[in-house]
Amino acid sequence: MISHPMLKTLVHRALAPTSYCLDDMQLHGMGDWHAAVLLDNSDHFDELSAETLNSRDFAGFTALEIAYRLNRSQLIDRLHALGAEGDPSILAERGVDHVIENESYVHLPAKQGKLKTLEKRYLEGGSLNSRDSEGNTPIHWIASNGHLKAVMYFTEKHFMFNIDLDAKNHAGNTPRNLAVLAGHLDIVNQLMIWELDDYILSARIRHKMSAGLKEMLPKQRS
Repeated sequence: MISHPMLKTLVHRALAPTSYCLDDMQLHGMGDWHAAVLLDNSDHFDELSAETLNSRDFAGFTALEIAYRLNRSQLIDRLHALGAEGDPSILAERGVDHVIENESYVHLPAKQGKLKTLEKRYLEGGSLNSRDSEGNTPIHWIASNGHLKAVMYFTEKHFMFNIDLDAKNHAGNTPRNLAVLAGHLDIVNQLMIWELDDYILSARIRHKMSAGLKEMLPKQRS
């Protein structure tokens, strides 16, 4: 249960552009610690219940495991210090892995922020999860190079383009990690919103599978 007033406010704000709402997170067993990690916000850690630190949502993940999945490096250290538990192998997972020999096919237009070219490459059969020699996807490049318009377009349509927003490169960085390192704060916030959206979607799918539901529970946003 997400009960902390400020976290509830931040969740409402973050999910406003998406098709989800706070109730969707509650419905799938996410609590204050899960919300804080998904929001990449440790400001209220000291105010949260230690008893629920290692609670699992209905997809089976603790807050620490979400931090591993999204490589929330600063939160990981804080959570470890608080005694959080989770499977550390998740941190080593890199996500969808598809390497192509011709890196210029999707990675060059990504570096240049050429949205229409990337869309055309996808329609021609190219993958926006393709990796270059350093393990970067096109989304890593548009995020690190500050192409906000392209980031907004592809994150808001990530499901349609089958984009792995959590993909980590060989150094373990997600697209959002690279945006943080480059100081692109608008992109950092945009990616956080859609990482949250993507996690709720994956939680709904995992919940359906683990509970043996015939259909996913309906979204709660009216």
